[in-house]
Amino acid sequence: VHMAQACLICPSQQLRGPTRSLGPGGPAAMQMRAGMAFPRGARLAMRAVLCVAVAPTLTEGGTILQSIVARIQQVFHPAAPAPAVSQAPVVPTPAPAPYIPEEVPPWEPVDANGCTKRFQAPQQAPLHATDLNGHALPDVCYLDKQGPHHVFAIGDWGGIRHGPTAVVPADHRSFMFKSHHRNFVIGVDNCAQQNVAEAMAQRALTARPDYFLNVGDNFYWGGIDVKCGAPAYNVQDPKGQWEVIFEKMYSGQGIDGKQWLGVLGNHDYGGWMFTMGWDQAIGYTWSTHLPASTSRWMTPAQYYSAKVRYPDFSVEYWFVDTNIFDVWEKADFMPAHNICGRKHNLEGAEATCGDEGPISLEDCPGWFHKLWEAQKQWLEAGLAASQADWQIVVTHFPPEKDWGMELWKRLSYDYGIDLMITGHRHWQNFAYQESLLGPTGVIVTGGGGGITSENLPDANGVDDQYGFADLTLTRHEIMVELVSHKGHMRFLDCVTPRGRRQAAPALFAGPGQSLCAGKPKRGPEAHVPTEEEGVFAPDITWTTTSTPGAGAAAPGVAATGAATNAAATAEAPAAYQQAPAAPAGAAAAYQQAP
Repeated sequence: VHMAQACLICPSQQLRGPTRSLGPGGPAAMQMRAGMAFPRGARLAMRAVLCVAVAPTLTEGGTILQSIVARIQQVFHPAAPAPAVSQAPVVPTPAPAPYIPEEVPPWEPVDANGCTKRFQAPQQAPLHATDLNGHALPDVCYLDKQGPHHVFAIGDWGGIRHGPTAVVPADHRSFMFKSHHRNFVIGVDNCAQQNVAEAMAQRALTARPDYFLNVGDNFYWGGIDVKCGAPAYNVQDPKGQWEVIFEKMYSGQGIDGKQWLGVLGNHDYGGWMFTMGWDQAIGYTWSTHLPASTSRWMTPAQYYSAKVRYPDFSVEYWFVDTNIFDVWEKADFMPAHNICGRKHNLEGAEATCGDEGPISLEDCPGWFHKLWEAQKQWLEAGLAASQADWQIVVTHFPPEKDWGMELWKRLSYDYGIDLMITGHRHWQNFAYQESLLGPTGVIVTGGGGGITSENLPDANGVDDQYGFADLTLTRHEIMVELVSHKGHMRFLDCVTPRGRRQAAPALFAGPGQSLCAGKPKRGPEAHVPTEEEGVFAPDITWTTTSTPGAGAAAPGVAATGAATNAAATAEAPAAYQQAPAAPAGAAAAYQQAP
C-alpha cells in the first residue's frame, strides 16, 4: 500500500485536489508505514509494478489507483467492527465563499506623476525581441499601499510537459550526468515544481507579494519549443508550455494578477544551442491574444530596468542577461555547456535566428559578446545615475569566479549595489556579509523545481534544494527569507543599504527593532534521507533520442526529463523505466517501449 501511495503524489498535477490527502504524510500513509514492514527489494518491486500498472489512470484523477489502495488496505488491515454509538444530529457546515480570481487591469497610460500601477511595456510589441534592449519601464507606484511590501523571487522553475496536464522536472541527477548523479526521492523529485508552487501559494495568502522576480531558466530542457526568428508580436503556444507550466501552475489568492519580471537563462536559449524560442519568451510580454495568457509576464527585452516607488522609499531593478558565461569562442569546445556549440545546434542555414541574430553559428559568439559589452556600459551608466534608495540586480548566473565575479565586485563597490538575485545553481542559498561581494547580498534561488536539485532533498522540506525567496522591502532594510518546498524558513537575514564605495553596510537606522530581531538566521540542519527511510526510487535506465518524436515514454511510466537537450523536443522527452534493482546485464529488460 505504501508503495502505491508513491504513484499518487501528483495525479493530474492537481495539487489542491482531493487526492492530496493520499500522498506521503497523510493519515493513510502514516497507517501503512506503521503496519507494513516489507524488505526493501519487495518494496521496490511493489512500487514499480503498481506504478506501471495504474499510472495511465492518474490523468483521470487516480480513481482506479485509489480503489486498488483501498482494496489492499482491506486485505492487510481489515477494519474492526465499529462500536455502536448514538447518532448525534448532524450540523451542516457552511460552504466557504467561492474564490474569484483577481482581475488583471488593462493596459494603462502613465499618469501625470510619471507612474503606473502596473509594470508597463510599450503598448506596441516590437518586431524583434532585441529592439527594446536597455529599455527603462515607466515607474510603478505603490504609494497608496501600506507595508509590509513583499516580493517573491524564483528561478530554474519550468519543468517538462508530459501528457495533457502533467509537468515533471528535467532529470539532472540521472546516470547520464555522472558528476550530478544521486538517488531519486519519491514525492519530491517527481513533483518539485508543484511543491514549490504550492509553498508559494500558501505563503502568498498572508504575504500578498506585490510582484515576482524571475531569474531565468523558465522552461527545461531547452526553452520554448519553437524555433527563434518569429516577430515578437507573433507569439504562439503550440505545445501548451505557457498554459500548463506557467499560467496554471502559479495561481490562487495573492498570486493571480501579480506580474513576473524576469530574465532569460541559458536553457531559455536552448541550453546547448541558441535557436530555441528565446525571443518568444520576450514576446509573451504582449501575448494578450492567447486564450491562456493572464497578462502578467513582463520580460520586454534581454536587459532592461524598472523602478518602484513606495510611500517612503524606492527600489531600482536592473535585469541583466549574463548568458555570455555559457558561450565559448570555439564551436567544438564544451559541447554540453556551449550555447554556440557546433555539436547540438542546427546545421547550415537552419542555425539562425534571422535579422535579430545570431544570424549563424559563426556569428553566435560575437553576437553574445556584443550583447554583454552593451549591457556593461548600460548598467554602469544606470547605476551611476540612480537616485533610488535600493539598487538590485536580477540575473541568471551568480557572481562566481568564472561568471564575472571581478566585474560584479567592482560595480558593487563603486555604486553600492545592495542585492543580487540569481539562479543557475539548482539549490537555495543566501550570503550577505560573508558573500564574495560583501556587503552586497547574493541570493541564489535556482531551486524552483524545473530541474532536479544538486543534492538530495528531504521529503518534509528540511533542506536547501527546492524553494523560493521572499523579500520584505522597507526603507531601512530588506529582510530576505529563503523558503523550502514545504514552506519552511531556511535562510533569514536583513540587508541594510550599502553606500557607494563603502566596504561595510549602514547600521540599521529604522524606528523600533529590525525585522530580523530575535529570529534565527538558519532553519534546522538539513535532513539527508537514507536508504533505510524507503524514499528512494529504483535506479532509472535512460533511453535517449536526439530527434523529435523518435522516442515515447513506456506505457504507464511518467518520464521526468530527457537525457538529450529537449530543445529538440519538449513534448517527447526521452523515456526512462522505473524498475526494481536488477542484476547486472538485466538492463535490456527495461528499455524504451516501441
